[in-house]
Amino acid sequence: VRDLDPAETLFVIASKTFTTIETITNATSARSWLLDGLGGDEKAVAKHFVALSTNAEKVAGFGIDTANMFEFWDWVGGRYSFDSAIGLSLMIAIGPDRFREMLDGFRIVDEHFRNAEAPVNAPLILGLLGVWYGDFLGAQSHAVLPYSHYLSKFTAYLQQLDMESNGKSVDRDGNPVEWQTGPVVWGTPGTNGQHAYYQLIHQGTKLIPADFIGFARPVAELSDELKAQHDLLMANFFAQTQALAFGKTPDEVRAEGVPEELVPHKTFRGNHPTTTVLAAELTPSVLGQLIALYEHKVFVQGAIWNIDSFDQWGVELGKVLAKRVEPALTEGADVPGLDPSTAALVAAYRELKEVH
Repeated sequence: VRDLDPAETLFVIASKTFTTIETITNATSARSWLLDGLGGDEKAVAKHFVALSTNAEKVAGFGIDTANMFEFWDWVGGRYSFDSAIGLSLMIAIGPDRFREMLDGFRIVDEHFRNAEAPVNAPLILGLLGVWYGDFLGAQSHAVLPYSHYLSKFTAYLQQLDMESNGKSVDRDGNPVEWQTGPVVWGTPGTNGQHAYYQLIHQGTKLIPADFIGFARPVAELSDELKAQHDLLMANFFAQTQALAFGKTPDEVRAEGVPEELVPHKTFRGNHPTTTVLAAELTPSVLGQLIALYEHKVFVQGAIWNIDSFDQWGVELGKVLAKRVEPALTEGADVPGLDPSTAALVAAYRELKEVH
């Protein structure tokens, strides 16, 4: 906000409960900045803040006019609310027409999941494959590898969608599960990963299923030279899935005249599972389809594992403990009941704060 004019700034506060400490802390800082810049006029808050929330009381208490509160269903988790009022900031950025295109993409996959027969039902197939890889083949993680810089944050988005939904160790009846549930989801765009961790996927000791997401055309109109660069990017895309599937045998390595002592090092066993998602172009509709595809995949796996994909109790404990520890950091207060390790770390933190 350093270079913004308070009189021309609108803040969009997105919080389902309007109690999430990180969000409200940032919102409070924004509120203070606004008031400092507008002479402390409290009425300005109602004109310069809107809320995306289900908690009208908290929103009003913050000073936001509830007429400027965009509501959504309180029984839908935030990670499943991207296409609801929570997406207002995105709509502002791309415009309502493109936002509706994205919603159309969601609907396409929703209808496909509801109506398509099992052998061609994409979310069902992806969900079943994930269960097969994890529970029967022992995979512990799943890589999502988009070959588009515009999807550079897509895997991070899926991390919350998948791991917060299916990172559970008890079933819907409260009994311990006896099988693997949600995998670790990770990945980065395109050739960045090829020069970092693809080595482990190709020749490491861990089974890592991977989704490759690519597009026939780049988002923007490009010169012939840059179009050739996109073709090169996609050549890598197809080469990686081929290499992971079929590898390279010792005989093929020897046929290239490689010294015998290097043959084991240049052999690729192949048979690594991949799924390829290929679209003509990344559009708002295609983005909606991709998100809905993974949402329904997560639902399928949760149903098979008999876990609740729509709660996140594991997030709550850390929040509660953070509230207990915070006074020790900000006020130097003693916090009773801290375990020795945490108490020692808090003491070290206090000491380091005082070092100039």
